[in-house]
Amino acid sequence: MSMRRDRPVLKTILYLVFLVLIYVLETANIPLMLFGFHIDLLPCIPAAVALMEGPFFGGLFGLLTGVLYDVGFTGVDGLFPLYYMLFGIAAGAVSMRFLRRMFPSMLLLSTCGMLLIGMMRYGFSVLLFAHAPFPLAFQSMCGEILVSTLLSPLVYFPVRTIARRFDRML
Repeated sequence: MSMRRDRPVLKTILYLVFLVLIYVLETANIPLMLFGFHIDLLPCIPAAVALMEGPFFGGLFGLLTGVLYDVGFTGVDGLFPLYYMLFGIAAGAVSMRFLRRMFPSMLLLSTCGMLLIGMMRYGFSVLLFAHAPFPLAFQSMCGEILVSTLLSPLVYFPVRTIARRFDRML
């Protein structure tokens, strides 16, 4: 009986280890760039977890992703945990109601999330402080989103494997 209660905890720990692994790879001193654009796979994690587990785990891992963003990257202080938590909850609610647990659904969720975070970054930091023109910022944002979505299977398949492995055990 206690083994059944430990399985969701173990699954959560595996998701957390995967999140920290992606975070460490992105914040290491190794420049992760493809076609001149920064690779950002962290927004794919709350989308994938929300797709597999629903709004509670999506919100939890969105909050953790946002905390890691605030720790490792520059930006609007304190808004990333709130944004990613709300994104994870919304992604989980939408995925439970309208989407199937497959890669195109995660691709849609993560692309929308990255577009929203890009618009938030532009509005709160680039526009206010650097006065950068919107077309240049939008071009950079779309390039980063495209590169990240091309590499998003690196996030989706491990998350799906963890979810399926533990779904079979229950």
